[in-house]
Amino acid sequence: MDREIAPEVRQRRIVKRAVTAVIGIAAVAFFIAASVQWLRPSVERRDVQIARVERGSVEATLQANGTVVPLVEQVVSSPVEARVLRVGRRAGDRVHAGDELLTLDTAATRVEAERLDDRLSQMESTHTQLRLTLEETIANQRAQIEQKKLDAQILHYTADQKSRLRAEGLAAEQEALGANAAAKKADIELRQLEEALTRALRSRGMQLAASQSGLATAKRDREESHRQLELAMLRADRDGVLTSIVNEVGALVRRGDVIARIADLSSYRVEGSISDVHAARLTAGMRAHVRLDDAMIDGVIDSVDPRIVDGVVRFYVTLDKPSHAKLRNNLRVDIGVVTGRRNGVLNIRRGTLGRTAANAVFVVRDGKLVSVPVHFGVASEETIEILDGLREGDEVVISAMNEYEDVSEVKLK
Repeated sequence: MDREIAPEVRQRRIVKRAVTAVIGIAAVAFFIAASVQWLRPSVERRDVQIARVERGSVEATLQANGTVVPLVEQVVSSPVEARVLRVGRRAGDRVHAGDELLTLDTAATRVEAERLDDRLSQMESTHTQLRLTLEETIANQRAQIEQKKLDAQILHYTADQKSRLRAEGLAAEQEALGANAAAKKADIELRQLEEALTRALRSRGMQLAASQSGLATAKRDREESHRQLELAMLRADRDGVLTSIVNEVGALVRRGDVIARIADLSSYRVEGSISDVHAARLTAGMRAHVRLDDAMIDGVIDSVDPRIVDGVVRFYVTLDKPSHAKLRNNLRVDIGVVTGRRNGVLNIRRGTLGRTAANAVFVVRDGKLVSVPVHFGVASEETIEILDGLREGDEVVISAMNEYEDVSEVKLK
């Protein structure tokens, strides 16, 4: 027969079950709380970059690529069409003014120069002969005039004698009339000879001028031919470094072909390139910042190439320090072209801000990183303007936080 359980035993069992239930509920609650705490995202402060919002100036810039090039570079072109006989230098060699670069085969040019010498000699001889012939013709005409003047004087004297004798009745009227007619005829012939001399003098001047012009042209051709012969042994006319040169003996170069470049590597400028989308915003005189690793050199755009090639616009920057120690020929650099400037605005060191489509940043508040929507303004490579969403003095994460885009808070350790 079953015995009835004592009341105190039942009470102890109820208490034990209640304690067990409470302990179980507490354990579950603790586990849930610990799990939530464990699952909450967090970052170490040393793993992120944090910058402070400040008030100051911000420059709006366009980013472009650039290449360092010599400020002064001499282009040496071939004065004649010839083959290379000898190469005296190689690319990269340092040269001084007067150093031989290479020698061209000038046999054909020398033959042409000799032909022009012969032609000039013939033209000089022809010119001299023409001048002598014309002077002789003029001298003969002047002699004829002098002779005709004497004849006219004699005829006028005879006519006067006949007229006086006719007045005294000692000569026939017919003789007096004949003498007067002969004197007038002599005057007409003298006047014709003088007019012929005037025309001959004018013709002589024109013929000699034409001959002299042809002679001058021939002299210029000969001088140019000899100048080209002298230039055929190509020499440097300045100190510098050969950046390129024709290095194949026997290679054919045509007149005007570039056969060498000599650069002064003591000073440089920058050749920039940017998308043609920004072509209308580029003008000469705009300031620019050139970044070389950890160095920054300021400059100004001195010219913009009006041509667009493959969607790219080229421009040239004159540097404030063209002899900076870190400048090297053909060195690749980044260029920030300044298009505007705002003073007294909220700004922050840029980092990754404004480089993605995200419009929110993480701000340090009460030991946490809180996502805050922000609107940005103008930006340079270094800083970016804050239009709204942040206050002066706020600490903002400027490093990449892509994995936390959908998180509103992140624990900061």
